[in-house]
Amino acid sequence: MTITKGTPMTTPADILVVKGLEKTYFSTEPPTTVLQGIDLTVATGEFLVVMGASGSGKSTLLYCISGMDRPTAGRVELQGRDLTSLTDAQMSRARLTTMGFIFQQAHFLANLSIRDNILLPALKATPKQAGAVTARVDGLLARFGIAAVADHGITQVSGGQLQRASICRALATEPAILFADEPTGALNTSVTAEVMDALTAIHRDKTTIVMVTHDPACAARADRVVYLRDGAVVDARALGAWTEGEARAREDEVLVWLRGLGF
Repeated sequence: MTITKGTPMTTPADILVVKGLEKTYFSTEPPTTVLQGIDLTVATGEFLVVMGASGSGKSTLLYCISGMDRPTAGRVELQGRDLTSLTDAQMSRARLTTMGFIFQQAHFLANLSIRDNILLPALKATPKQAGAVTARVDGLLARFGIAAVADHGITQVSGGQLQRASICRALATEPAILFADEPTGALNTSVTAEVMDALTAIHRDKTTIVMVTHDPACAARADRVVYLRDGAVVDARALGAWTEGEARAREDEVLVWLRGLGF
């Protein structure tokens, strides 16, 4: 099939379609190719995890499909819109209004409270709906159990509370898709479980999630896991819907699969 600039690639069941994605850094000698012709489809409402060894290109893939970085070649289509054809200003607006982001570090402003850090980008996205946005943020703070620390500074809360605040910020604009880059990478085991419980609850609400992780226990929460090696997808594992009663069996399944891939 020949894909032209104006031909949508997505089907009604797909929210994200990636075709022939490549990323090369020309600042090195010789140039370094990090992504090599990746094709990837994410269904609406799917929880997809990307795994791979360090240097496999998983974070670069996340940055390119979310518009935080520009691919060297290929195409990324979100809800039928070709992101690779957008100007920088259009891409910034698309990230603000249609995507949510959770990172390993919260990247909050130190001079603002937890609540204001969540509220600020949401108000920027829809400035004419201040009342509705404020009510939504307050609802998210309550839902994720951090309403009591909403007026605290970012150094006055725990790591788990801060990451739950990051989830609130990501959801405050009601994004079509949520991107998460190692969201539990800096957390201990108990707090990791707390954050993954929150992401699982979001997914049950039919939110589409694409997450990069190195943790097999976190990957076991996903509907599907894809594995990268040297910038290419080399395998994928469909897991189906996650249930707490099957958690251990799913973790074991993912571990056996990853070991077979040399992880």
